[in-house]
Amino acid sequence: MLIAAMVAHSRNRGRWSPLPLAAFVVALCVPASAADTPIPDGLVFWIDASRQDSLRRNDAGNVVQWSDLSGHGHHLHAEGDRCPMVVEDGMNGRPVVRFSGTQKMAIRGRVREATGGGVALVVWQRVAKQASDVGWQRVLASMAGPGSDIERPNFCVVADRNGSGAAVDPVVYDLEITDAPIGSLIVGGNDGNDWQCLRGDVAEILIYDRMFLSEGEMQQAMGYLQAKWKAKSGRDERGWTRIGGLGPVPDHVRQDRPLSDQDNKGGWTLDSRLSDEFDGTELAPDRWKIYPTDPPEWKGRQPALFDRANVSVKDGMLHLVFRKGDTPELRKYRHEGYADYTSALVRTRDRSGYGYYEARCRPMNSAASSAFWLIGTGLPEHDVEIDIFEIGGNAVGHDRKYNMNTHVMRTPTEKRHWSVGGVWNAPWRLADAFHVYGFEWNADEMTWYVDGVAVRRMKNTNWHLPLNILFDSESMFSWLGIPKDEDLPSTFSIDYLRVWRGPPR
Repeated sequence: MLIAAMVAHSRNRGRWSPLPLAAFVVALCVPASAADTPIPDGLVFWIDASRQDSLRRNDAGNVVQWSDLSGHGHHLHAEGDRCPMVVEDGMNGRPVVRFSGTQKMAIRGRVREATGGGVALVVWQRVAKQASDVGWQRVLASMAGPGSDIERPNFCVVADRNGSGAAVDPVVYDLEITDAPIGSLIVGGNDGNDWQCLRGDVAEILIYDRMFLSEGEMQQAMGYLQAKWKAKSGRDERGWTRIGGLGPVPDHVRQDRPLSDQDNKGGWTLDSRLSDEFDGTELAPDRWKIYPTDPPEWKGRQPALFDRANVSVKDGMLHLVFRKGDTPELRKYRHEGYADYTSALVRTRDRSGYGYYEARCRPMNSAASSAFWLIGTGLPEHDVEIDIFEIGGNAVGHDRKYNMNTHVMRTPTEKRHWSVGGVWNAPWRLADAFHVYGFEWNADEMTWYVDGVAVRRMKNTNWHLPLNILFDSESMFSWLGIPKDEDLPSTFSIDYLRVWRGPPR
């Protein structure tokens, strides 16, 4: 979802990914009341509209400077005479700074030069009279390099998960930052597009130059802001994503049960119609479609063309290969942007709904993607997607990132593309070994697992129709980078796909 960061991508669109801040303890100037104090360690930027002494106003009473309370001197300044105003009783009886779609406040010069991790927490709202049809409004943007604020090494916090300009009750958004410097900061907009400026109220922003050590620390930081501003957590929509290692993992004793539920407390029954151990010498044609189909439904993400020769079954596994090299088919479709690379995709012929999905896989060791996902309702007015994982096994900065995402491209009530995602940072390179990846899907909730341990959980708001199951590799060069020649060909290997059904609810 896009509430706390630019996240992922639609299969035929570019990817937006959250980016990141490093770790040291700083001295902090804080108010005397401990109940009104954020976690101090690593806090490098802090603005709070309820601290009236931090707001310097002009003769009209509008804000020309918003002082940084972290003690680091990263003060925000209004651009020219476009100054936001103060609403004295704007949120939970406290003042807020109101942006009306034309103002921005910024600091120039980087907050931190070094690349590392971090956390940003933002409290904001949009009251009914501020609502509009302007989409993808920015609450916060960090610019550490050229290009858009949705491209590395930049990052941003977007006002609403589906990009709409509708009213939003007080909410706390959190963004985890990895492998990026902290650049100049812009509140209420981004660097260049005035049409994406915020129509809303900013109450408080905290930026840490370190990752939080535990989920408990994140909850403490969120709890401080929620209690202070009577704001809901953006995680209510975006869900929970694990921080840190897996801890103890279950033993895989019963292969006929999900690894995360070896006692089968969920009452799971294997669906043999969709499960596959890949024990033969080719994919079962009544179960799988290999791309490109005839006629082609989708030929691949340019410049890599799907090639059926890159799909094989041997040694009890399904193998998908990404390779570099010219082929007659590539030359045939060069006018459509295909050149130099071929990849692979397979999908189930039948659709699958609520259940438990599990695959033992080893992603390819290159910057080409390895993905396990679901898409394709077969209904023209319903276009949604669930990404169980998307991995760039040897992509710079991505080799430990386990990307999970859900998309809504179109429904009878949703007309714009939006997504809800999370990234778990594994303590090991994902392409180094086989691991068991699971996904539990029901009418109320969706949960992602690695080696039988939950790494992400979110409410199910839009994903209720059966979908096809897919494994593939694509050329996501704008996100993962171009694979190194020495890494190709690279192979994504799937040991098995198992699908279980729960008892009727």
